[in-house]
Amino acid sequence: MNFDQNFLKTLTVLYAEDDEHARNSLSGILHKLFKKVYVGEDGRQGLEYFKKFHEDIDVIVSDINMPHLSGMDMLERIREIDERVPFIFTTAHQEKEFLLGAIKYGVYHYAKKPVNIKEIIYKVQEACQVQYQESIAKHNHKEAQAYLNVINQTALVSKTDLMGDIIYVNDMFCGISGYSEDELIDVAHNIVKHPDSPAETFYELWETIRNGDRWSGKLKNQAKDGEAYFVTANIFPMYDEFDSEIIGYMAIEFLTTDEENEKRGYKTHIRQMVVEQKRVEMTLKNEIKTLKRKLGDSEHMDIIQEGSAKANSQNKKLLKQMSFYEDKIRNFEAEKIHIQKTAKEHYFNIMEQNKSLIHHKKVNDRKVTNFEILTDKQSREIEDLYSQVNSQSKIVIDLKDVIEHRESQLAKYQKANN
Repeated sequence: MNFDQNFLKTLTVLYAEDDEHARNSLSGILHKLFKKVYVGEDGRQGLEYFKKFHEDIDVIVSDINMPHLSGMDMLERIREIDERVPFIFTTAHQEKEFLLGAIKYGVYHYAKKPVNIKEIIYKVQEACQVQYQESIAKHNHKEAQAYLNVINQTALVSKTDLMGDIIYVNDMFCGISGYSEDELIDVAHNIVKHPDSPAETFYELWETIRNGDRWSGKLKNQAKDGEAYFVTANIFPMYDEFDSEIIGYMAIEFLTTDEENEKRGYKTHIRQMVVEQKRVEMTLKNEIKTLKRKLGDSEHMDIIQEGSAKANSQNKKLLKQMSFYEDKIRNFEAEKIHIQKTAKEHYFNIMEQNKSLIHHKKVNDRKVTNFEILTDKQSREIEDLYSQVNSQSKIVIDLKDVIEHRESQLAKYQKANN
């Protein structure tokens, strides 16, 4: 017999014995081996200890023949409080009625006096380990159930028999597919398979899970209304209680549509363009502010007028380009507006900000018409400002490329769905 002393030190024992010599002999050993030991001089005292400390007591060792309250009567009362605590009897007799009572109330072990101390300790350890393993199993089951509840709220879960006919679906599966549970049970799982799905994918899937392995991959499905949706699927075999034969298959799928991925990427690109546009806008504002101050000291009006005409020409061209792109955005299909709207809003922001810059430039031009002379350095600064306006125009051209790319994607989407 091997004793796990670390495990024994975690246990609390209730020991009831009316014989003083036997009680002192065994309790002295129990105190050395176990975390805590409650010692009762008879069944009544043992019962009182249990009522007071039953949440801490892991196992009971008791004599059967005791005054005031026998071991069997104590056991009967204890079972009214706790049906599972392990109970070990010690007795000098083996009366038939005691044995029958021991069976009735679930006694773990029945030891004949004089007791073998090693046997008693081993049986205490064994009984408590059984209880411990059961508690661990309950905990694991509870934890697994909690995980399952989370999965049911975030994933599409389904089970099929060996032929692939559905035997279980969760609420999310029904909600995404558009089918009711009654429409899905006993129906082949490929009811949600999209017609575009490659046959090779499903051949590989079935070959994998029939061999007892787990299959993971991306699948394109089709809802009841014909709408496509994409899932990342994990499909694995289910075994019988002996883990020897496959009895069905379970699929846990997470919704990850291509359309959503595309939208996220497109939005990220637009956000990056807006950030860059704001940076350029701030730079232009600062440089215009500086130029205004410097132009206040200039003297030659003819050069300024020439520069103003050049700027007006550039501005008209920029306005014409922005008007063209604005028309392009407004022609997007209404039903595909979810992501296009984001791009449109950012585009209009860019357009308005450009108009504001152009307005400030015109005002600046009018303010400087009363001056006559610009130095070469000031002329270069004005040309640099024109260059900045041209850079702003390039941002709009880049946005046009994004719009044309999106239109191409929409055309493919419409073609695929017609």
